[in-house]
Amino acid sequence: MQILNLKFTILTLSLLFLLQQSSYGMALLPISEKQETSKCIFQTASRVIDGDTFELSDGARIRLTGVDTPETVDHRKNVQWFGREASKKLKEWIEGETVCLRQDRDKTQNIDKYGRLLRYVWKYTAPDKTKISERFFVNAEIIKQGYGFAYTRYPFEYLEEFRKYERDARENNRGLWDNKKQEAWEKEVEKNKAFAKNCGKAETICPEDAINHIGLYKTVRFFIKKSYDSGKAVFFNSKNDFKDYDNFTAVIFETDKNNFPPQPADFYWGKTVDVKGEIKEYEQKAEIILKYSSQIKIIK
Repeated sequence: MQILNLKFTILTLSLLFLLQQSSYGMALLPISEKQETSKCIFQTASRVIDGDTFELSDGARIRLTGVDTPETVDHRKNVQWFGREASKKLKEWIEGETVCLRQDRDKTQNIDKYGRLLRYVWKYTAPDKTKISERFFVNAEIIKQGYGFAYTRYPFEYLEEFRKYERDARENNRGLWDNKKQEAWEKEVEKNKAFAKNCGKAETICPEDAINHIGLYKTVRFFIKKSYDSGKAVFFNSKNDFKDYDNFTAVIFETDKNNFPPQPADFYWGKTVDVKGEIKEYEQKAEIILKYSSQIKIIK
């Protein structure tokens, strides 16, 4: 009888385990994680735009709820300290991955003024990449690891937790809260920017003068204020806003990107460079198309 009872108990536990498997064939989760998973909308994060914004495979844009990272793409602002690091980290975590998206519990936040969906994002990882075995709360980790701030202008369900994460990161000089590294970064940027003042010398021209040399092969010396990889091309701009009438752009198309160092948008940003080639006009502004790394040189 005891043996039969033992067999029945084992069989019962086995059935309970199978019943708790998700419809995705994922491994057993703690109750709290199963509840989060049941509310998930699974989508592919196709392209990271900056540290708190990314694009889905269907083109929709997602903004991380309760998170604000330093600016890198806003045309009204200079690139801010630790903004590029935040963008690279989010890209490392989720780009090309299937993620769990969930709206705030109270549903008070859904779409921001720029039309982006406000969502919490979880990444589920496992060694064989087929089962859920670990939950990674992206919004929280951005703040915990010092890549961003808690955005507390509006209420949301994790507001108090995110405030604590930010306070802990700040007290431990984590990431963007490392004042010594920030000071060194700012000095390096200013030093590199100063090299651009020599444009017009050493057989170079200044970026604002390039429009007067359309059709000619010239070398343009400029400080890269904004760099951006759209997925189709990498753009290096002399102004924060590429639409400014005197902005100069150097362009690397996706087909030629392998001819340059990895992640060229990050590699060249914040440097003064000499770019050489035929100056062309695009939408009444000057640009040079770069096909080879020999066309761009960092000035030191």
